[in-house]
This record gives sequence, structure tokens and C-alpha cells, in this order.
Amino acid sequence: MNRAEGVFTGEQGIKIFYRSWLPENSMQAVLQIVHGFGEHGDRYMNLVEKLLPRGFGVFCHDHRGHGKSSGPRTHVDSFVDFIKDTRNFYARIIAPQVQDSPVFLLGHSMGSIVALNYLAHDQENYRGAILSGTGYEARSSPVMILLVRILSALFPRGRFSFPLPPAFISRDQEVVKEYSRDPLVEKKLSFRLAAEIFEWLRRGGAAAEKIEIPVFLQCGREDQSFKGEQVLLHRLGSEDKILQVYPELYHEIYNELPEDREKVLGDLLNWLEERLKKNGQ
Repeated sequence: MNRAEGVFTGEQGIKIFYRSWLPENSMQAVLQIVHGFGEHGDRYMNLVEKLLPRGFGVFCHDHRGHGKSSGPRTHVDSFVDFIKDTRNFYARIIAPQVQDSPVFLLGHSMGSIVALNYLAHDQENYRGAILSGTGYEARSSPVMILLVRILSALFPRGRFSFPLPPAFISRDQEVVKEYSRDPLVEKKLSFRLAAEIFEWLRRGGAAAEKIEIPVFLQCGREDQSFKGEQVLLHRLGSEDKILQVYPELYHEIYNELPEDREKVLGDLLNWLEERLKKNGQ
């Protein structure tokens, strides 16, 4: 494994930290990961270890205010900054290294919202997309959403604790323990970031019809964060779109119990390799 780390400068001069894992031999394709709220790129090692032996390079940056990137913790003035950072990561770091290798984009949770809005306007560089832990709307009451929007306007950098307990991510208790004690995992967020997540989830669903590249939706049936994955599937403009819902699985399907995660990761690998075969890779 060839692992590398680096930093590039994002919007407003924020230093964006990234990691890459490249195969020792030839690279058949690349996966660019857009991680979820409060976490960081090193939480995707199950994906890396599954894909790397099959000739996939993997790249992941830490969102501003997340992980090892700079910026106010789990805060953005505008969700657009996440989208621009993702675009800049591809253009400045990934594209020069991978040359002609096909690239797939994977967005998890909040990262799926970033991916939806990014791809709706800029998809020509990607062979396909995977959205996990996602849906058409949040499992939050209209009253809570309204309250967050009001507090965002009044106290944009005010912070509150993430409303779901750590156990919502996985049925694997070791994963939950590691998540809970990980110093790079943020447990709070700003009112502005929360309001932006709700707003850009709405925009992403509305813009999904513009996405025409192949899309694979992977969701746990017991995910407490999102709902409406069937609606999102219907709204996508792609002719090649698949929804796989896994019974009993929670939010982080790639970090579920070993036997379940192996099924999920196998489905992902098969989907990727089938899309490469369709294009003669």
C-alpha cells in the first residue's frame, strides 16, 4: 500500500487535509470519498482494504472544520464551501495523479448531500457515484428544522450536541466505542451548519434529476438519520440507478458487524467492476 497525506488550500484560505491510498501495481480506477458529519477520512479503512487489492486507488479529504483540516469546528458559513473543497480536491490533487483512470465519487451521510449538489452541476469527470447513509429528507420534525433555522440566523456559530447517540452508527459495539473515544470525531455542530444541512438536503433532492451518471444507493433499513431513499432513487436522472437497502443495518453500513459489512462492501465492489466492464476497462 502506498499511503500519502497532504494539505491544499480551500476557500477562504482554509487548509484542507487529505489522505490517499494507491495500489502497488497498476490502478484500474479511483474512488473519491466524501465523508459524513463530524468524522474524518481514516474511518473508511474497511473500504480501502477491500478496494486496494483489486486495483482501486482511494482518496479522501477531511471537510473544513473536521478531522485534521483547519477552520472553525463543524461550522460553515455556507454549504457551498464543502462543495467547492470537494471540486478543488479532485481538480488539484486527484486528477493530476490518476491521469486517465476512471474516477467514482462516494458520498456518505452529509457527504452524500455534498455529492448530490456537486454532481448536479459537475459530473463529467466521474464514471459513477455511490451514495450511502442517505435519503430524500431527514428524520427530523418540522418544528426542529424551523428552530434550527431561526437559531442559525441569530447565533450562527452557536453550538449544540448532535441529537443522535453514538450507537446510531452501527450494531458493532467496537465500532461505536472507537467512534466515541476518537479525538478527531466531533460531537457538536453549529446552528449554521445544521441549517445548511437541512437546506442543501432539500436542494440536492430537487437537483437529483440533473444527475445522469450511474448511481448506486446503499442504505441501512434501520438508519435513524434519513428517510425517503425510494423517492431519491425515483428523482435521479440516471438510467443506470440501483437502490440496495440492507435489513437491520444502521447508518454506517461500511462499519457494520463483520459479516454484514462484507456483504455491503462486496456489493459495492461488484457494482464498481460491472460499471468498468460496461465501459471496456
